[in-house]
Amino acid sequence: MKCNSQMEQLYQEIRGDNLDDPRALPQKLIALLNAGFVEEEECVFFSQLKPSAPVKNVDFPDKTGYECFVNHLDIEDYLENGGSPALELLGRGLALAQEIKERLSQLHGTRHFRVIVAFTGPSCSVRFHTVRQDEGWTDKDLCRDEAIAIFETQEQEI
Repeated sequence: MKCNSQMEQLYQEIRGDNLDDPRALPQKLIALLNAGFVEEEECVFFSQLKPSAPVKNVDFPDKTGYECFVNHLDIEDYLENGGSPALELLGRGLALAQEIKERLSQLHGTRHFRVIVAFTGPSCSVRFHTVRQDEGWTDKDLCRDEAIAIFETQEQEI
């Protein structure tokens, strides 16, 4: 996992309280993971999210942006008590990111994916995309006001 300084500080607290334990993921997120992924037009999506996406590949400048848009989850939308304490919310986001990374690695071992966790305090989002040459989402869009963690299915500089 690579992260910015804001995430580094928060991660120490989360690890100490074991808040990033994947066994604590809510059932809605487990169902999303268990439904798997679908590949379409050289893009990989959560199978439960792709059919409901009101957009097409042509709506975006590149495939990376398309995947990031469709594969974007706000963790609080999947928790029974959406207003969980901030560190618990982030812990669930980090646990989900780790699970996404593991499952994508198993299913698409030769492909390289990036899973991004962005945390602002009241909100935590997780998204993923295929890493493509000459396309990038994180390089230009990282926000200094967010704690960011990036998981990669293959080791590579970002």
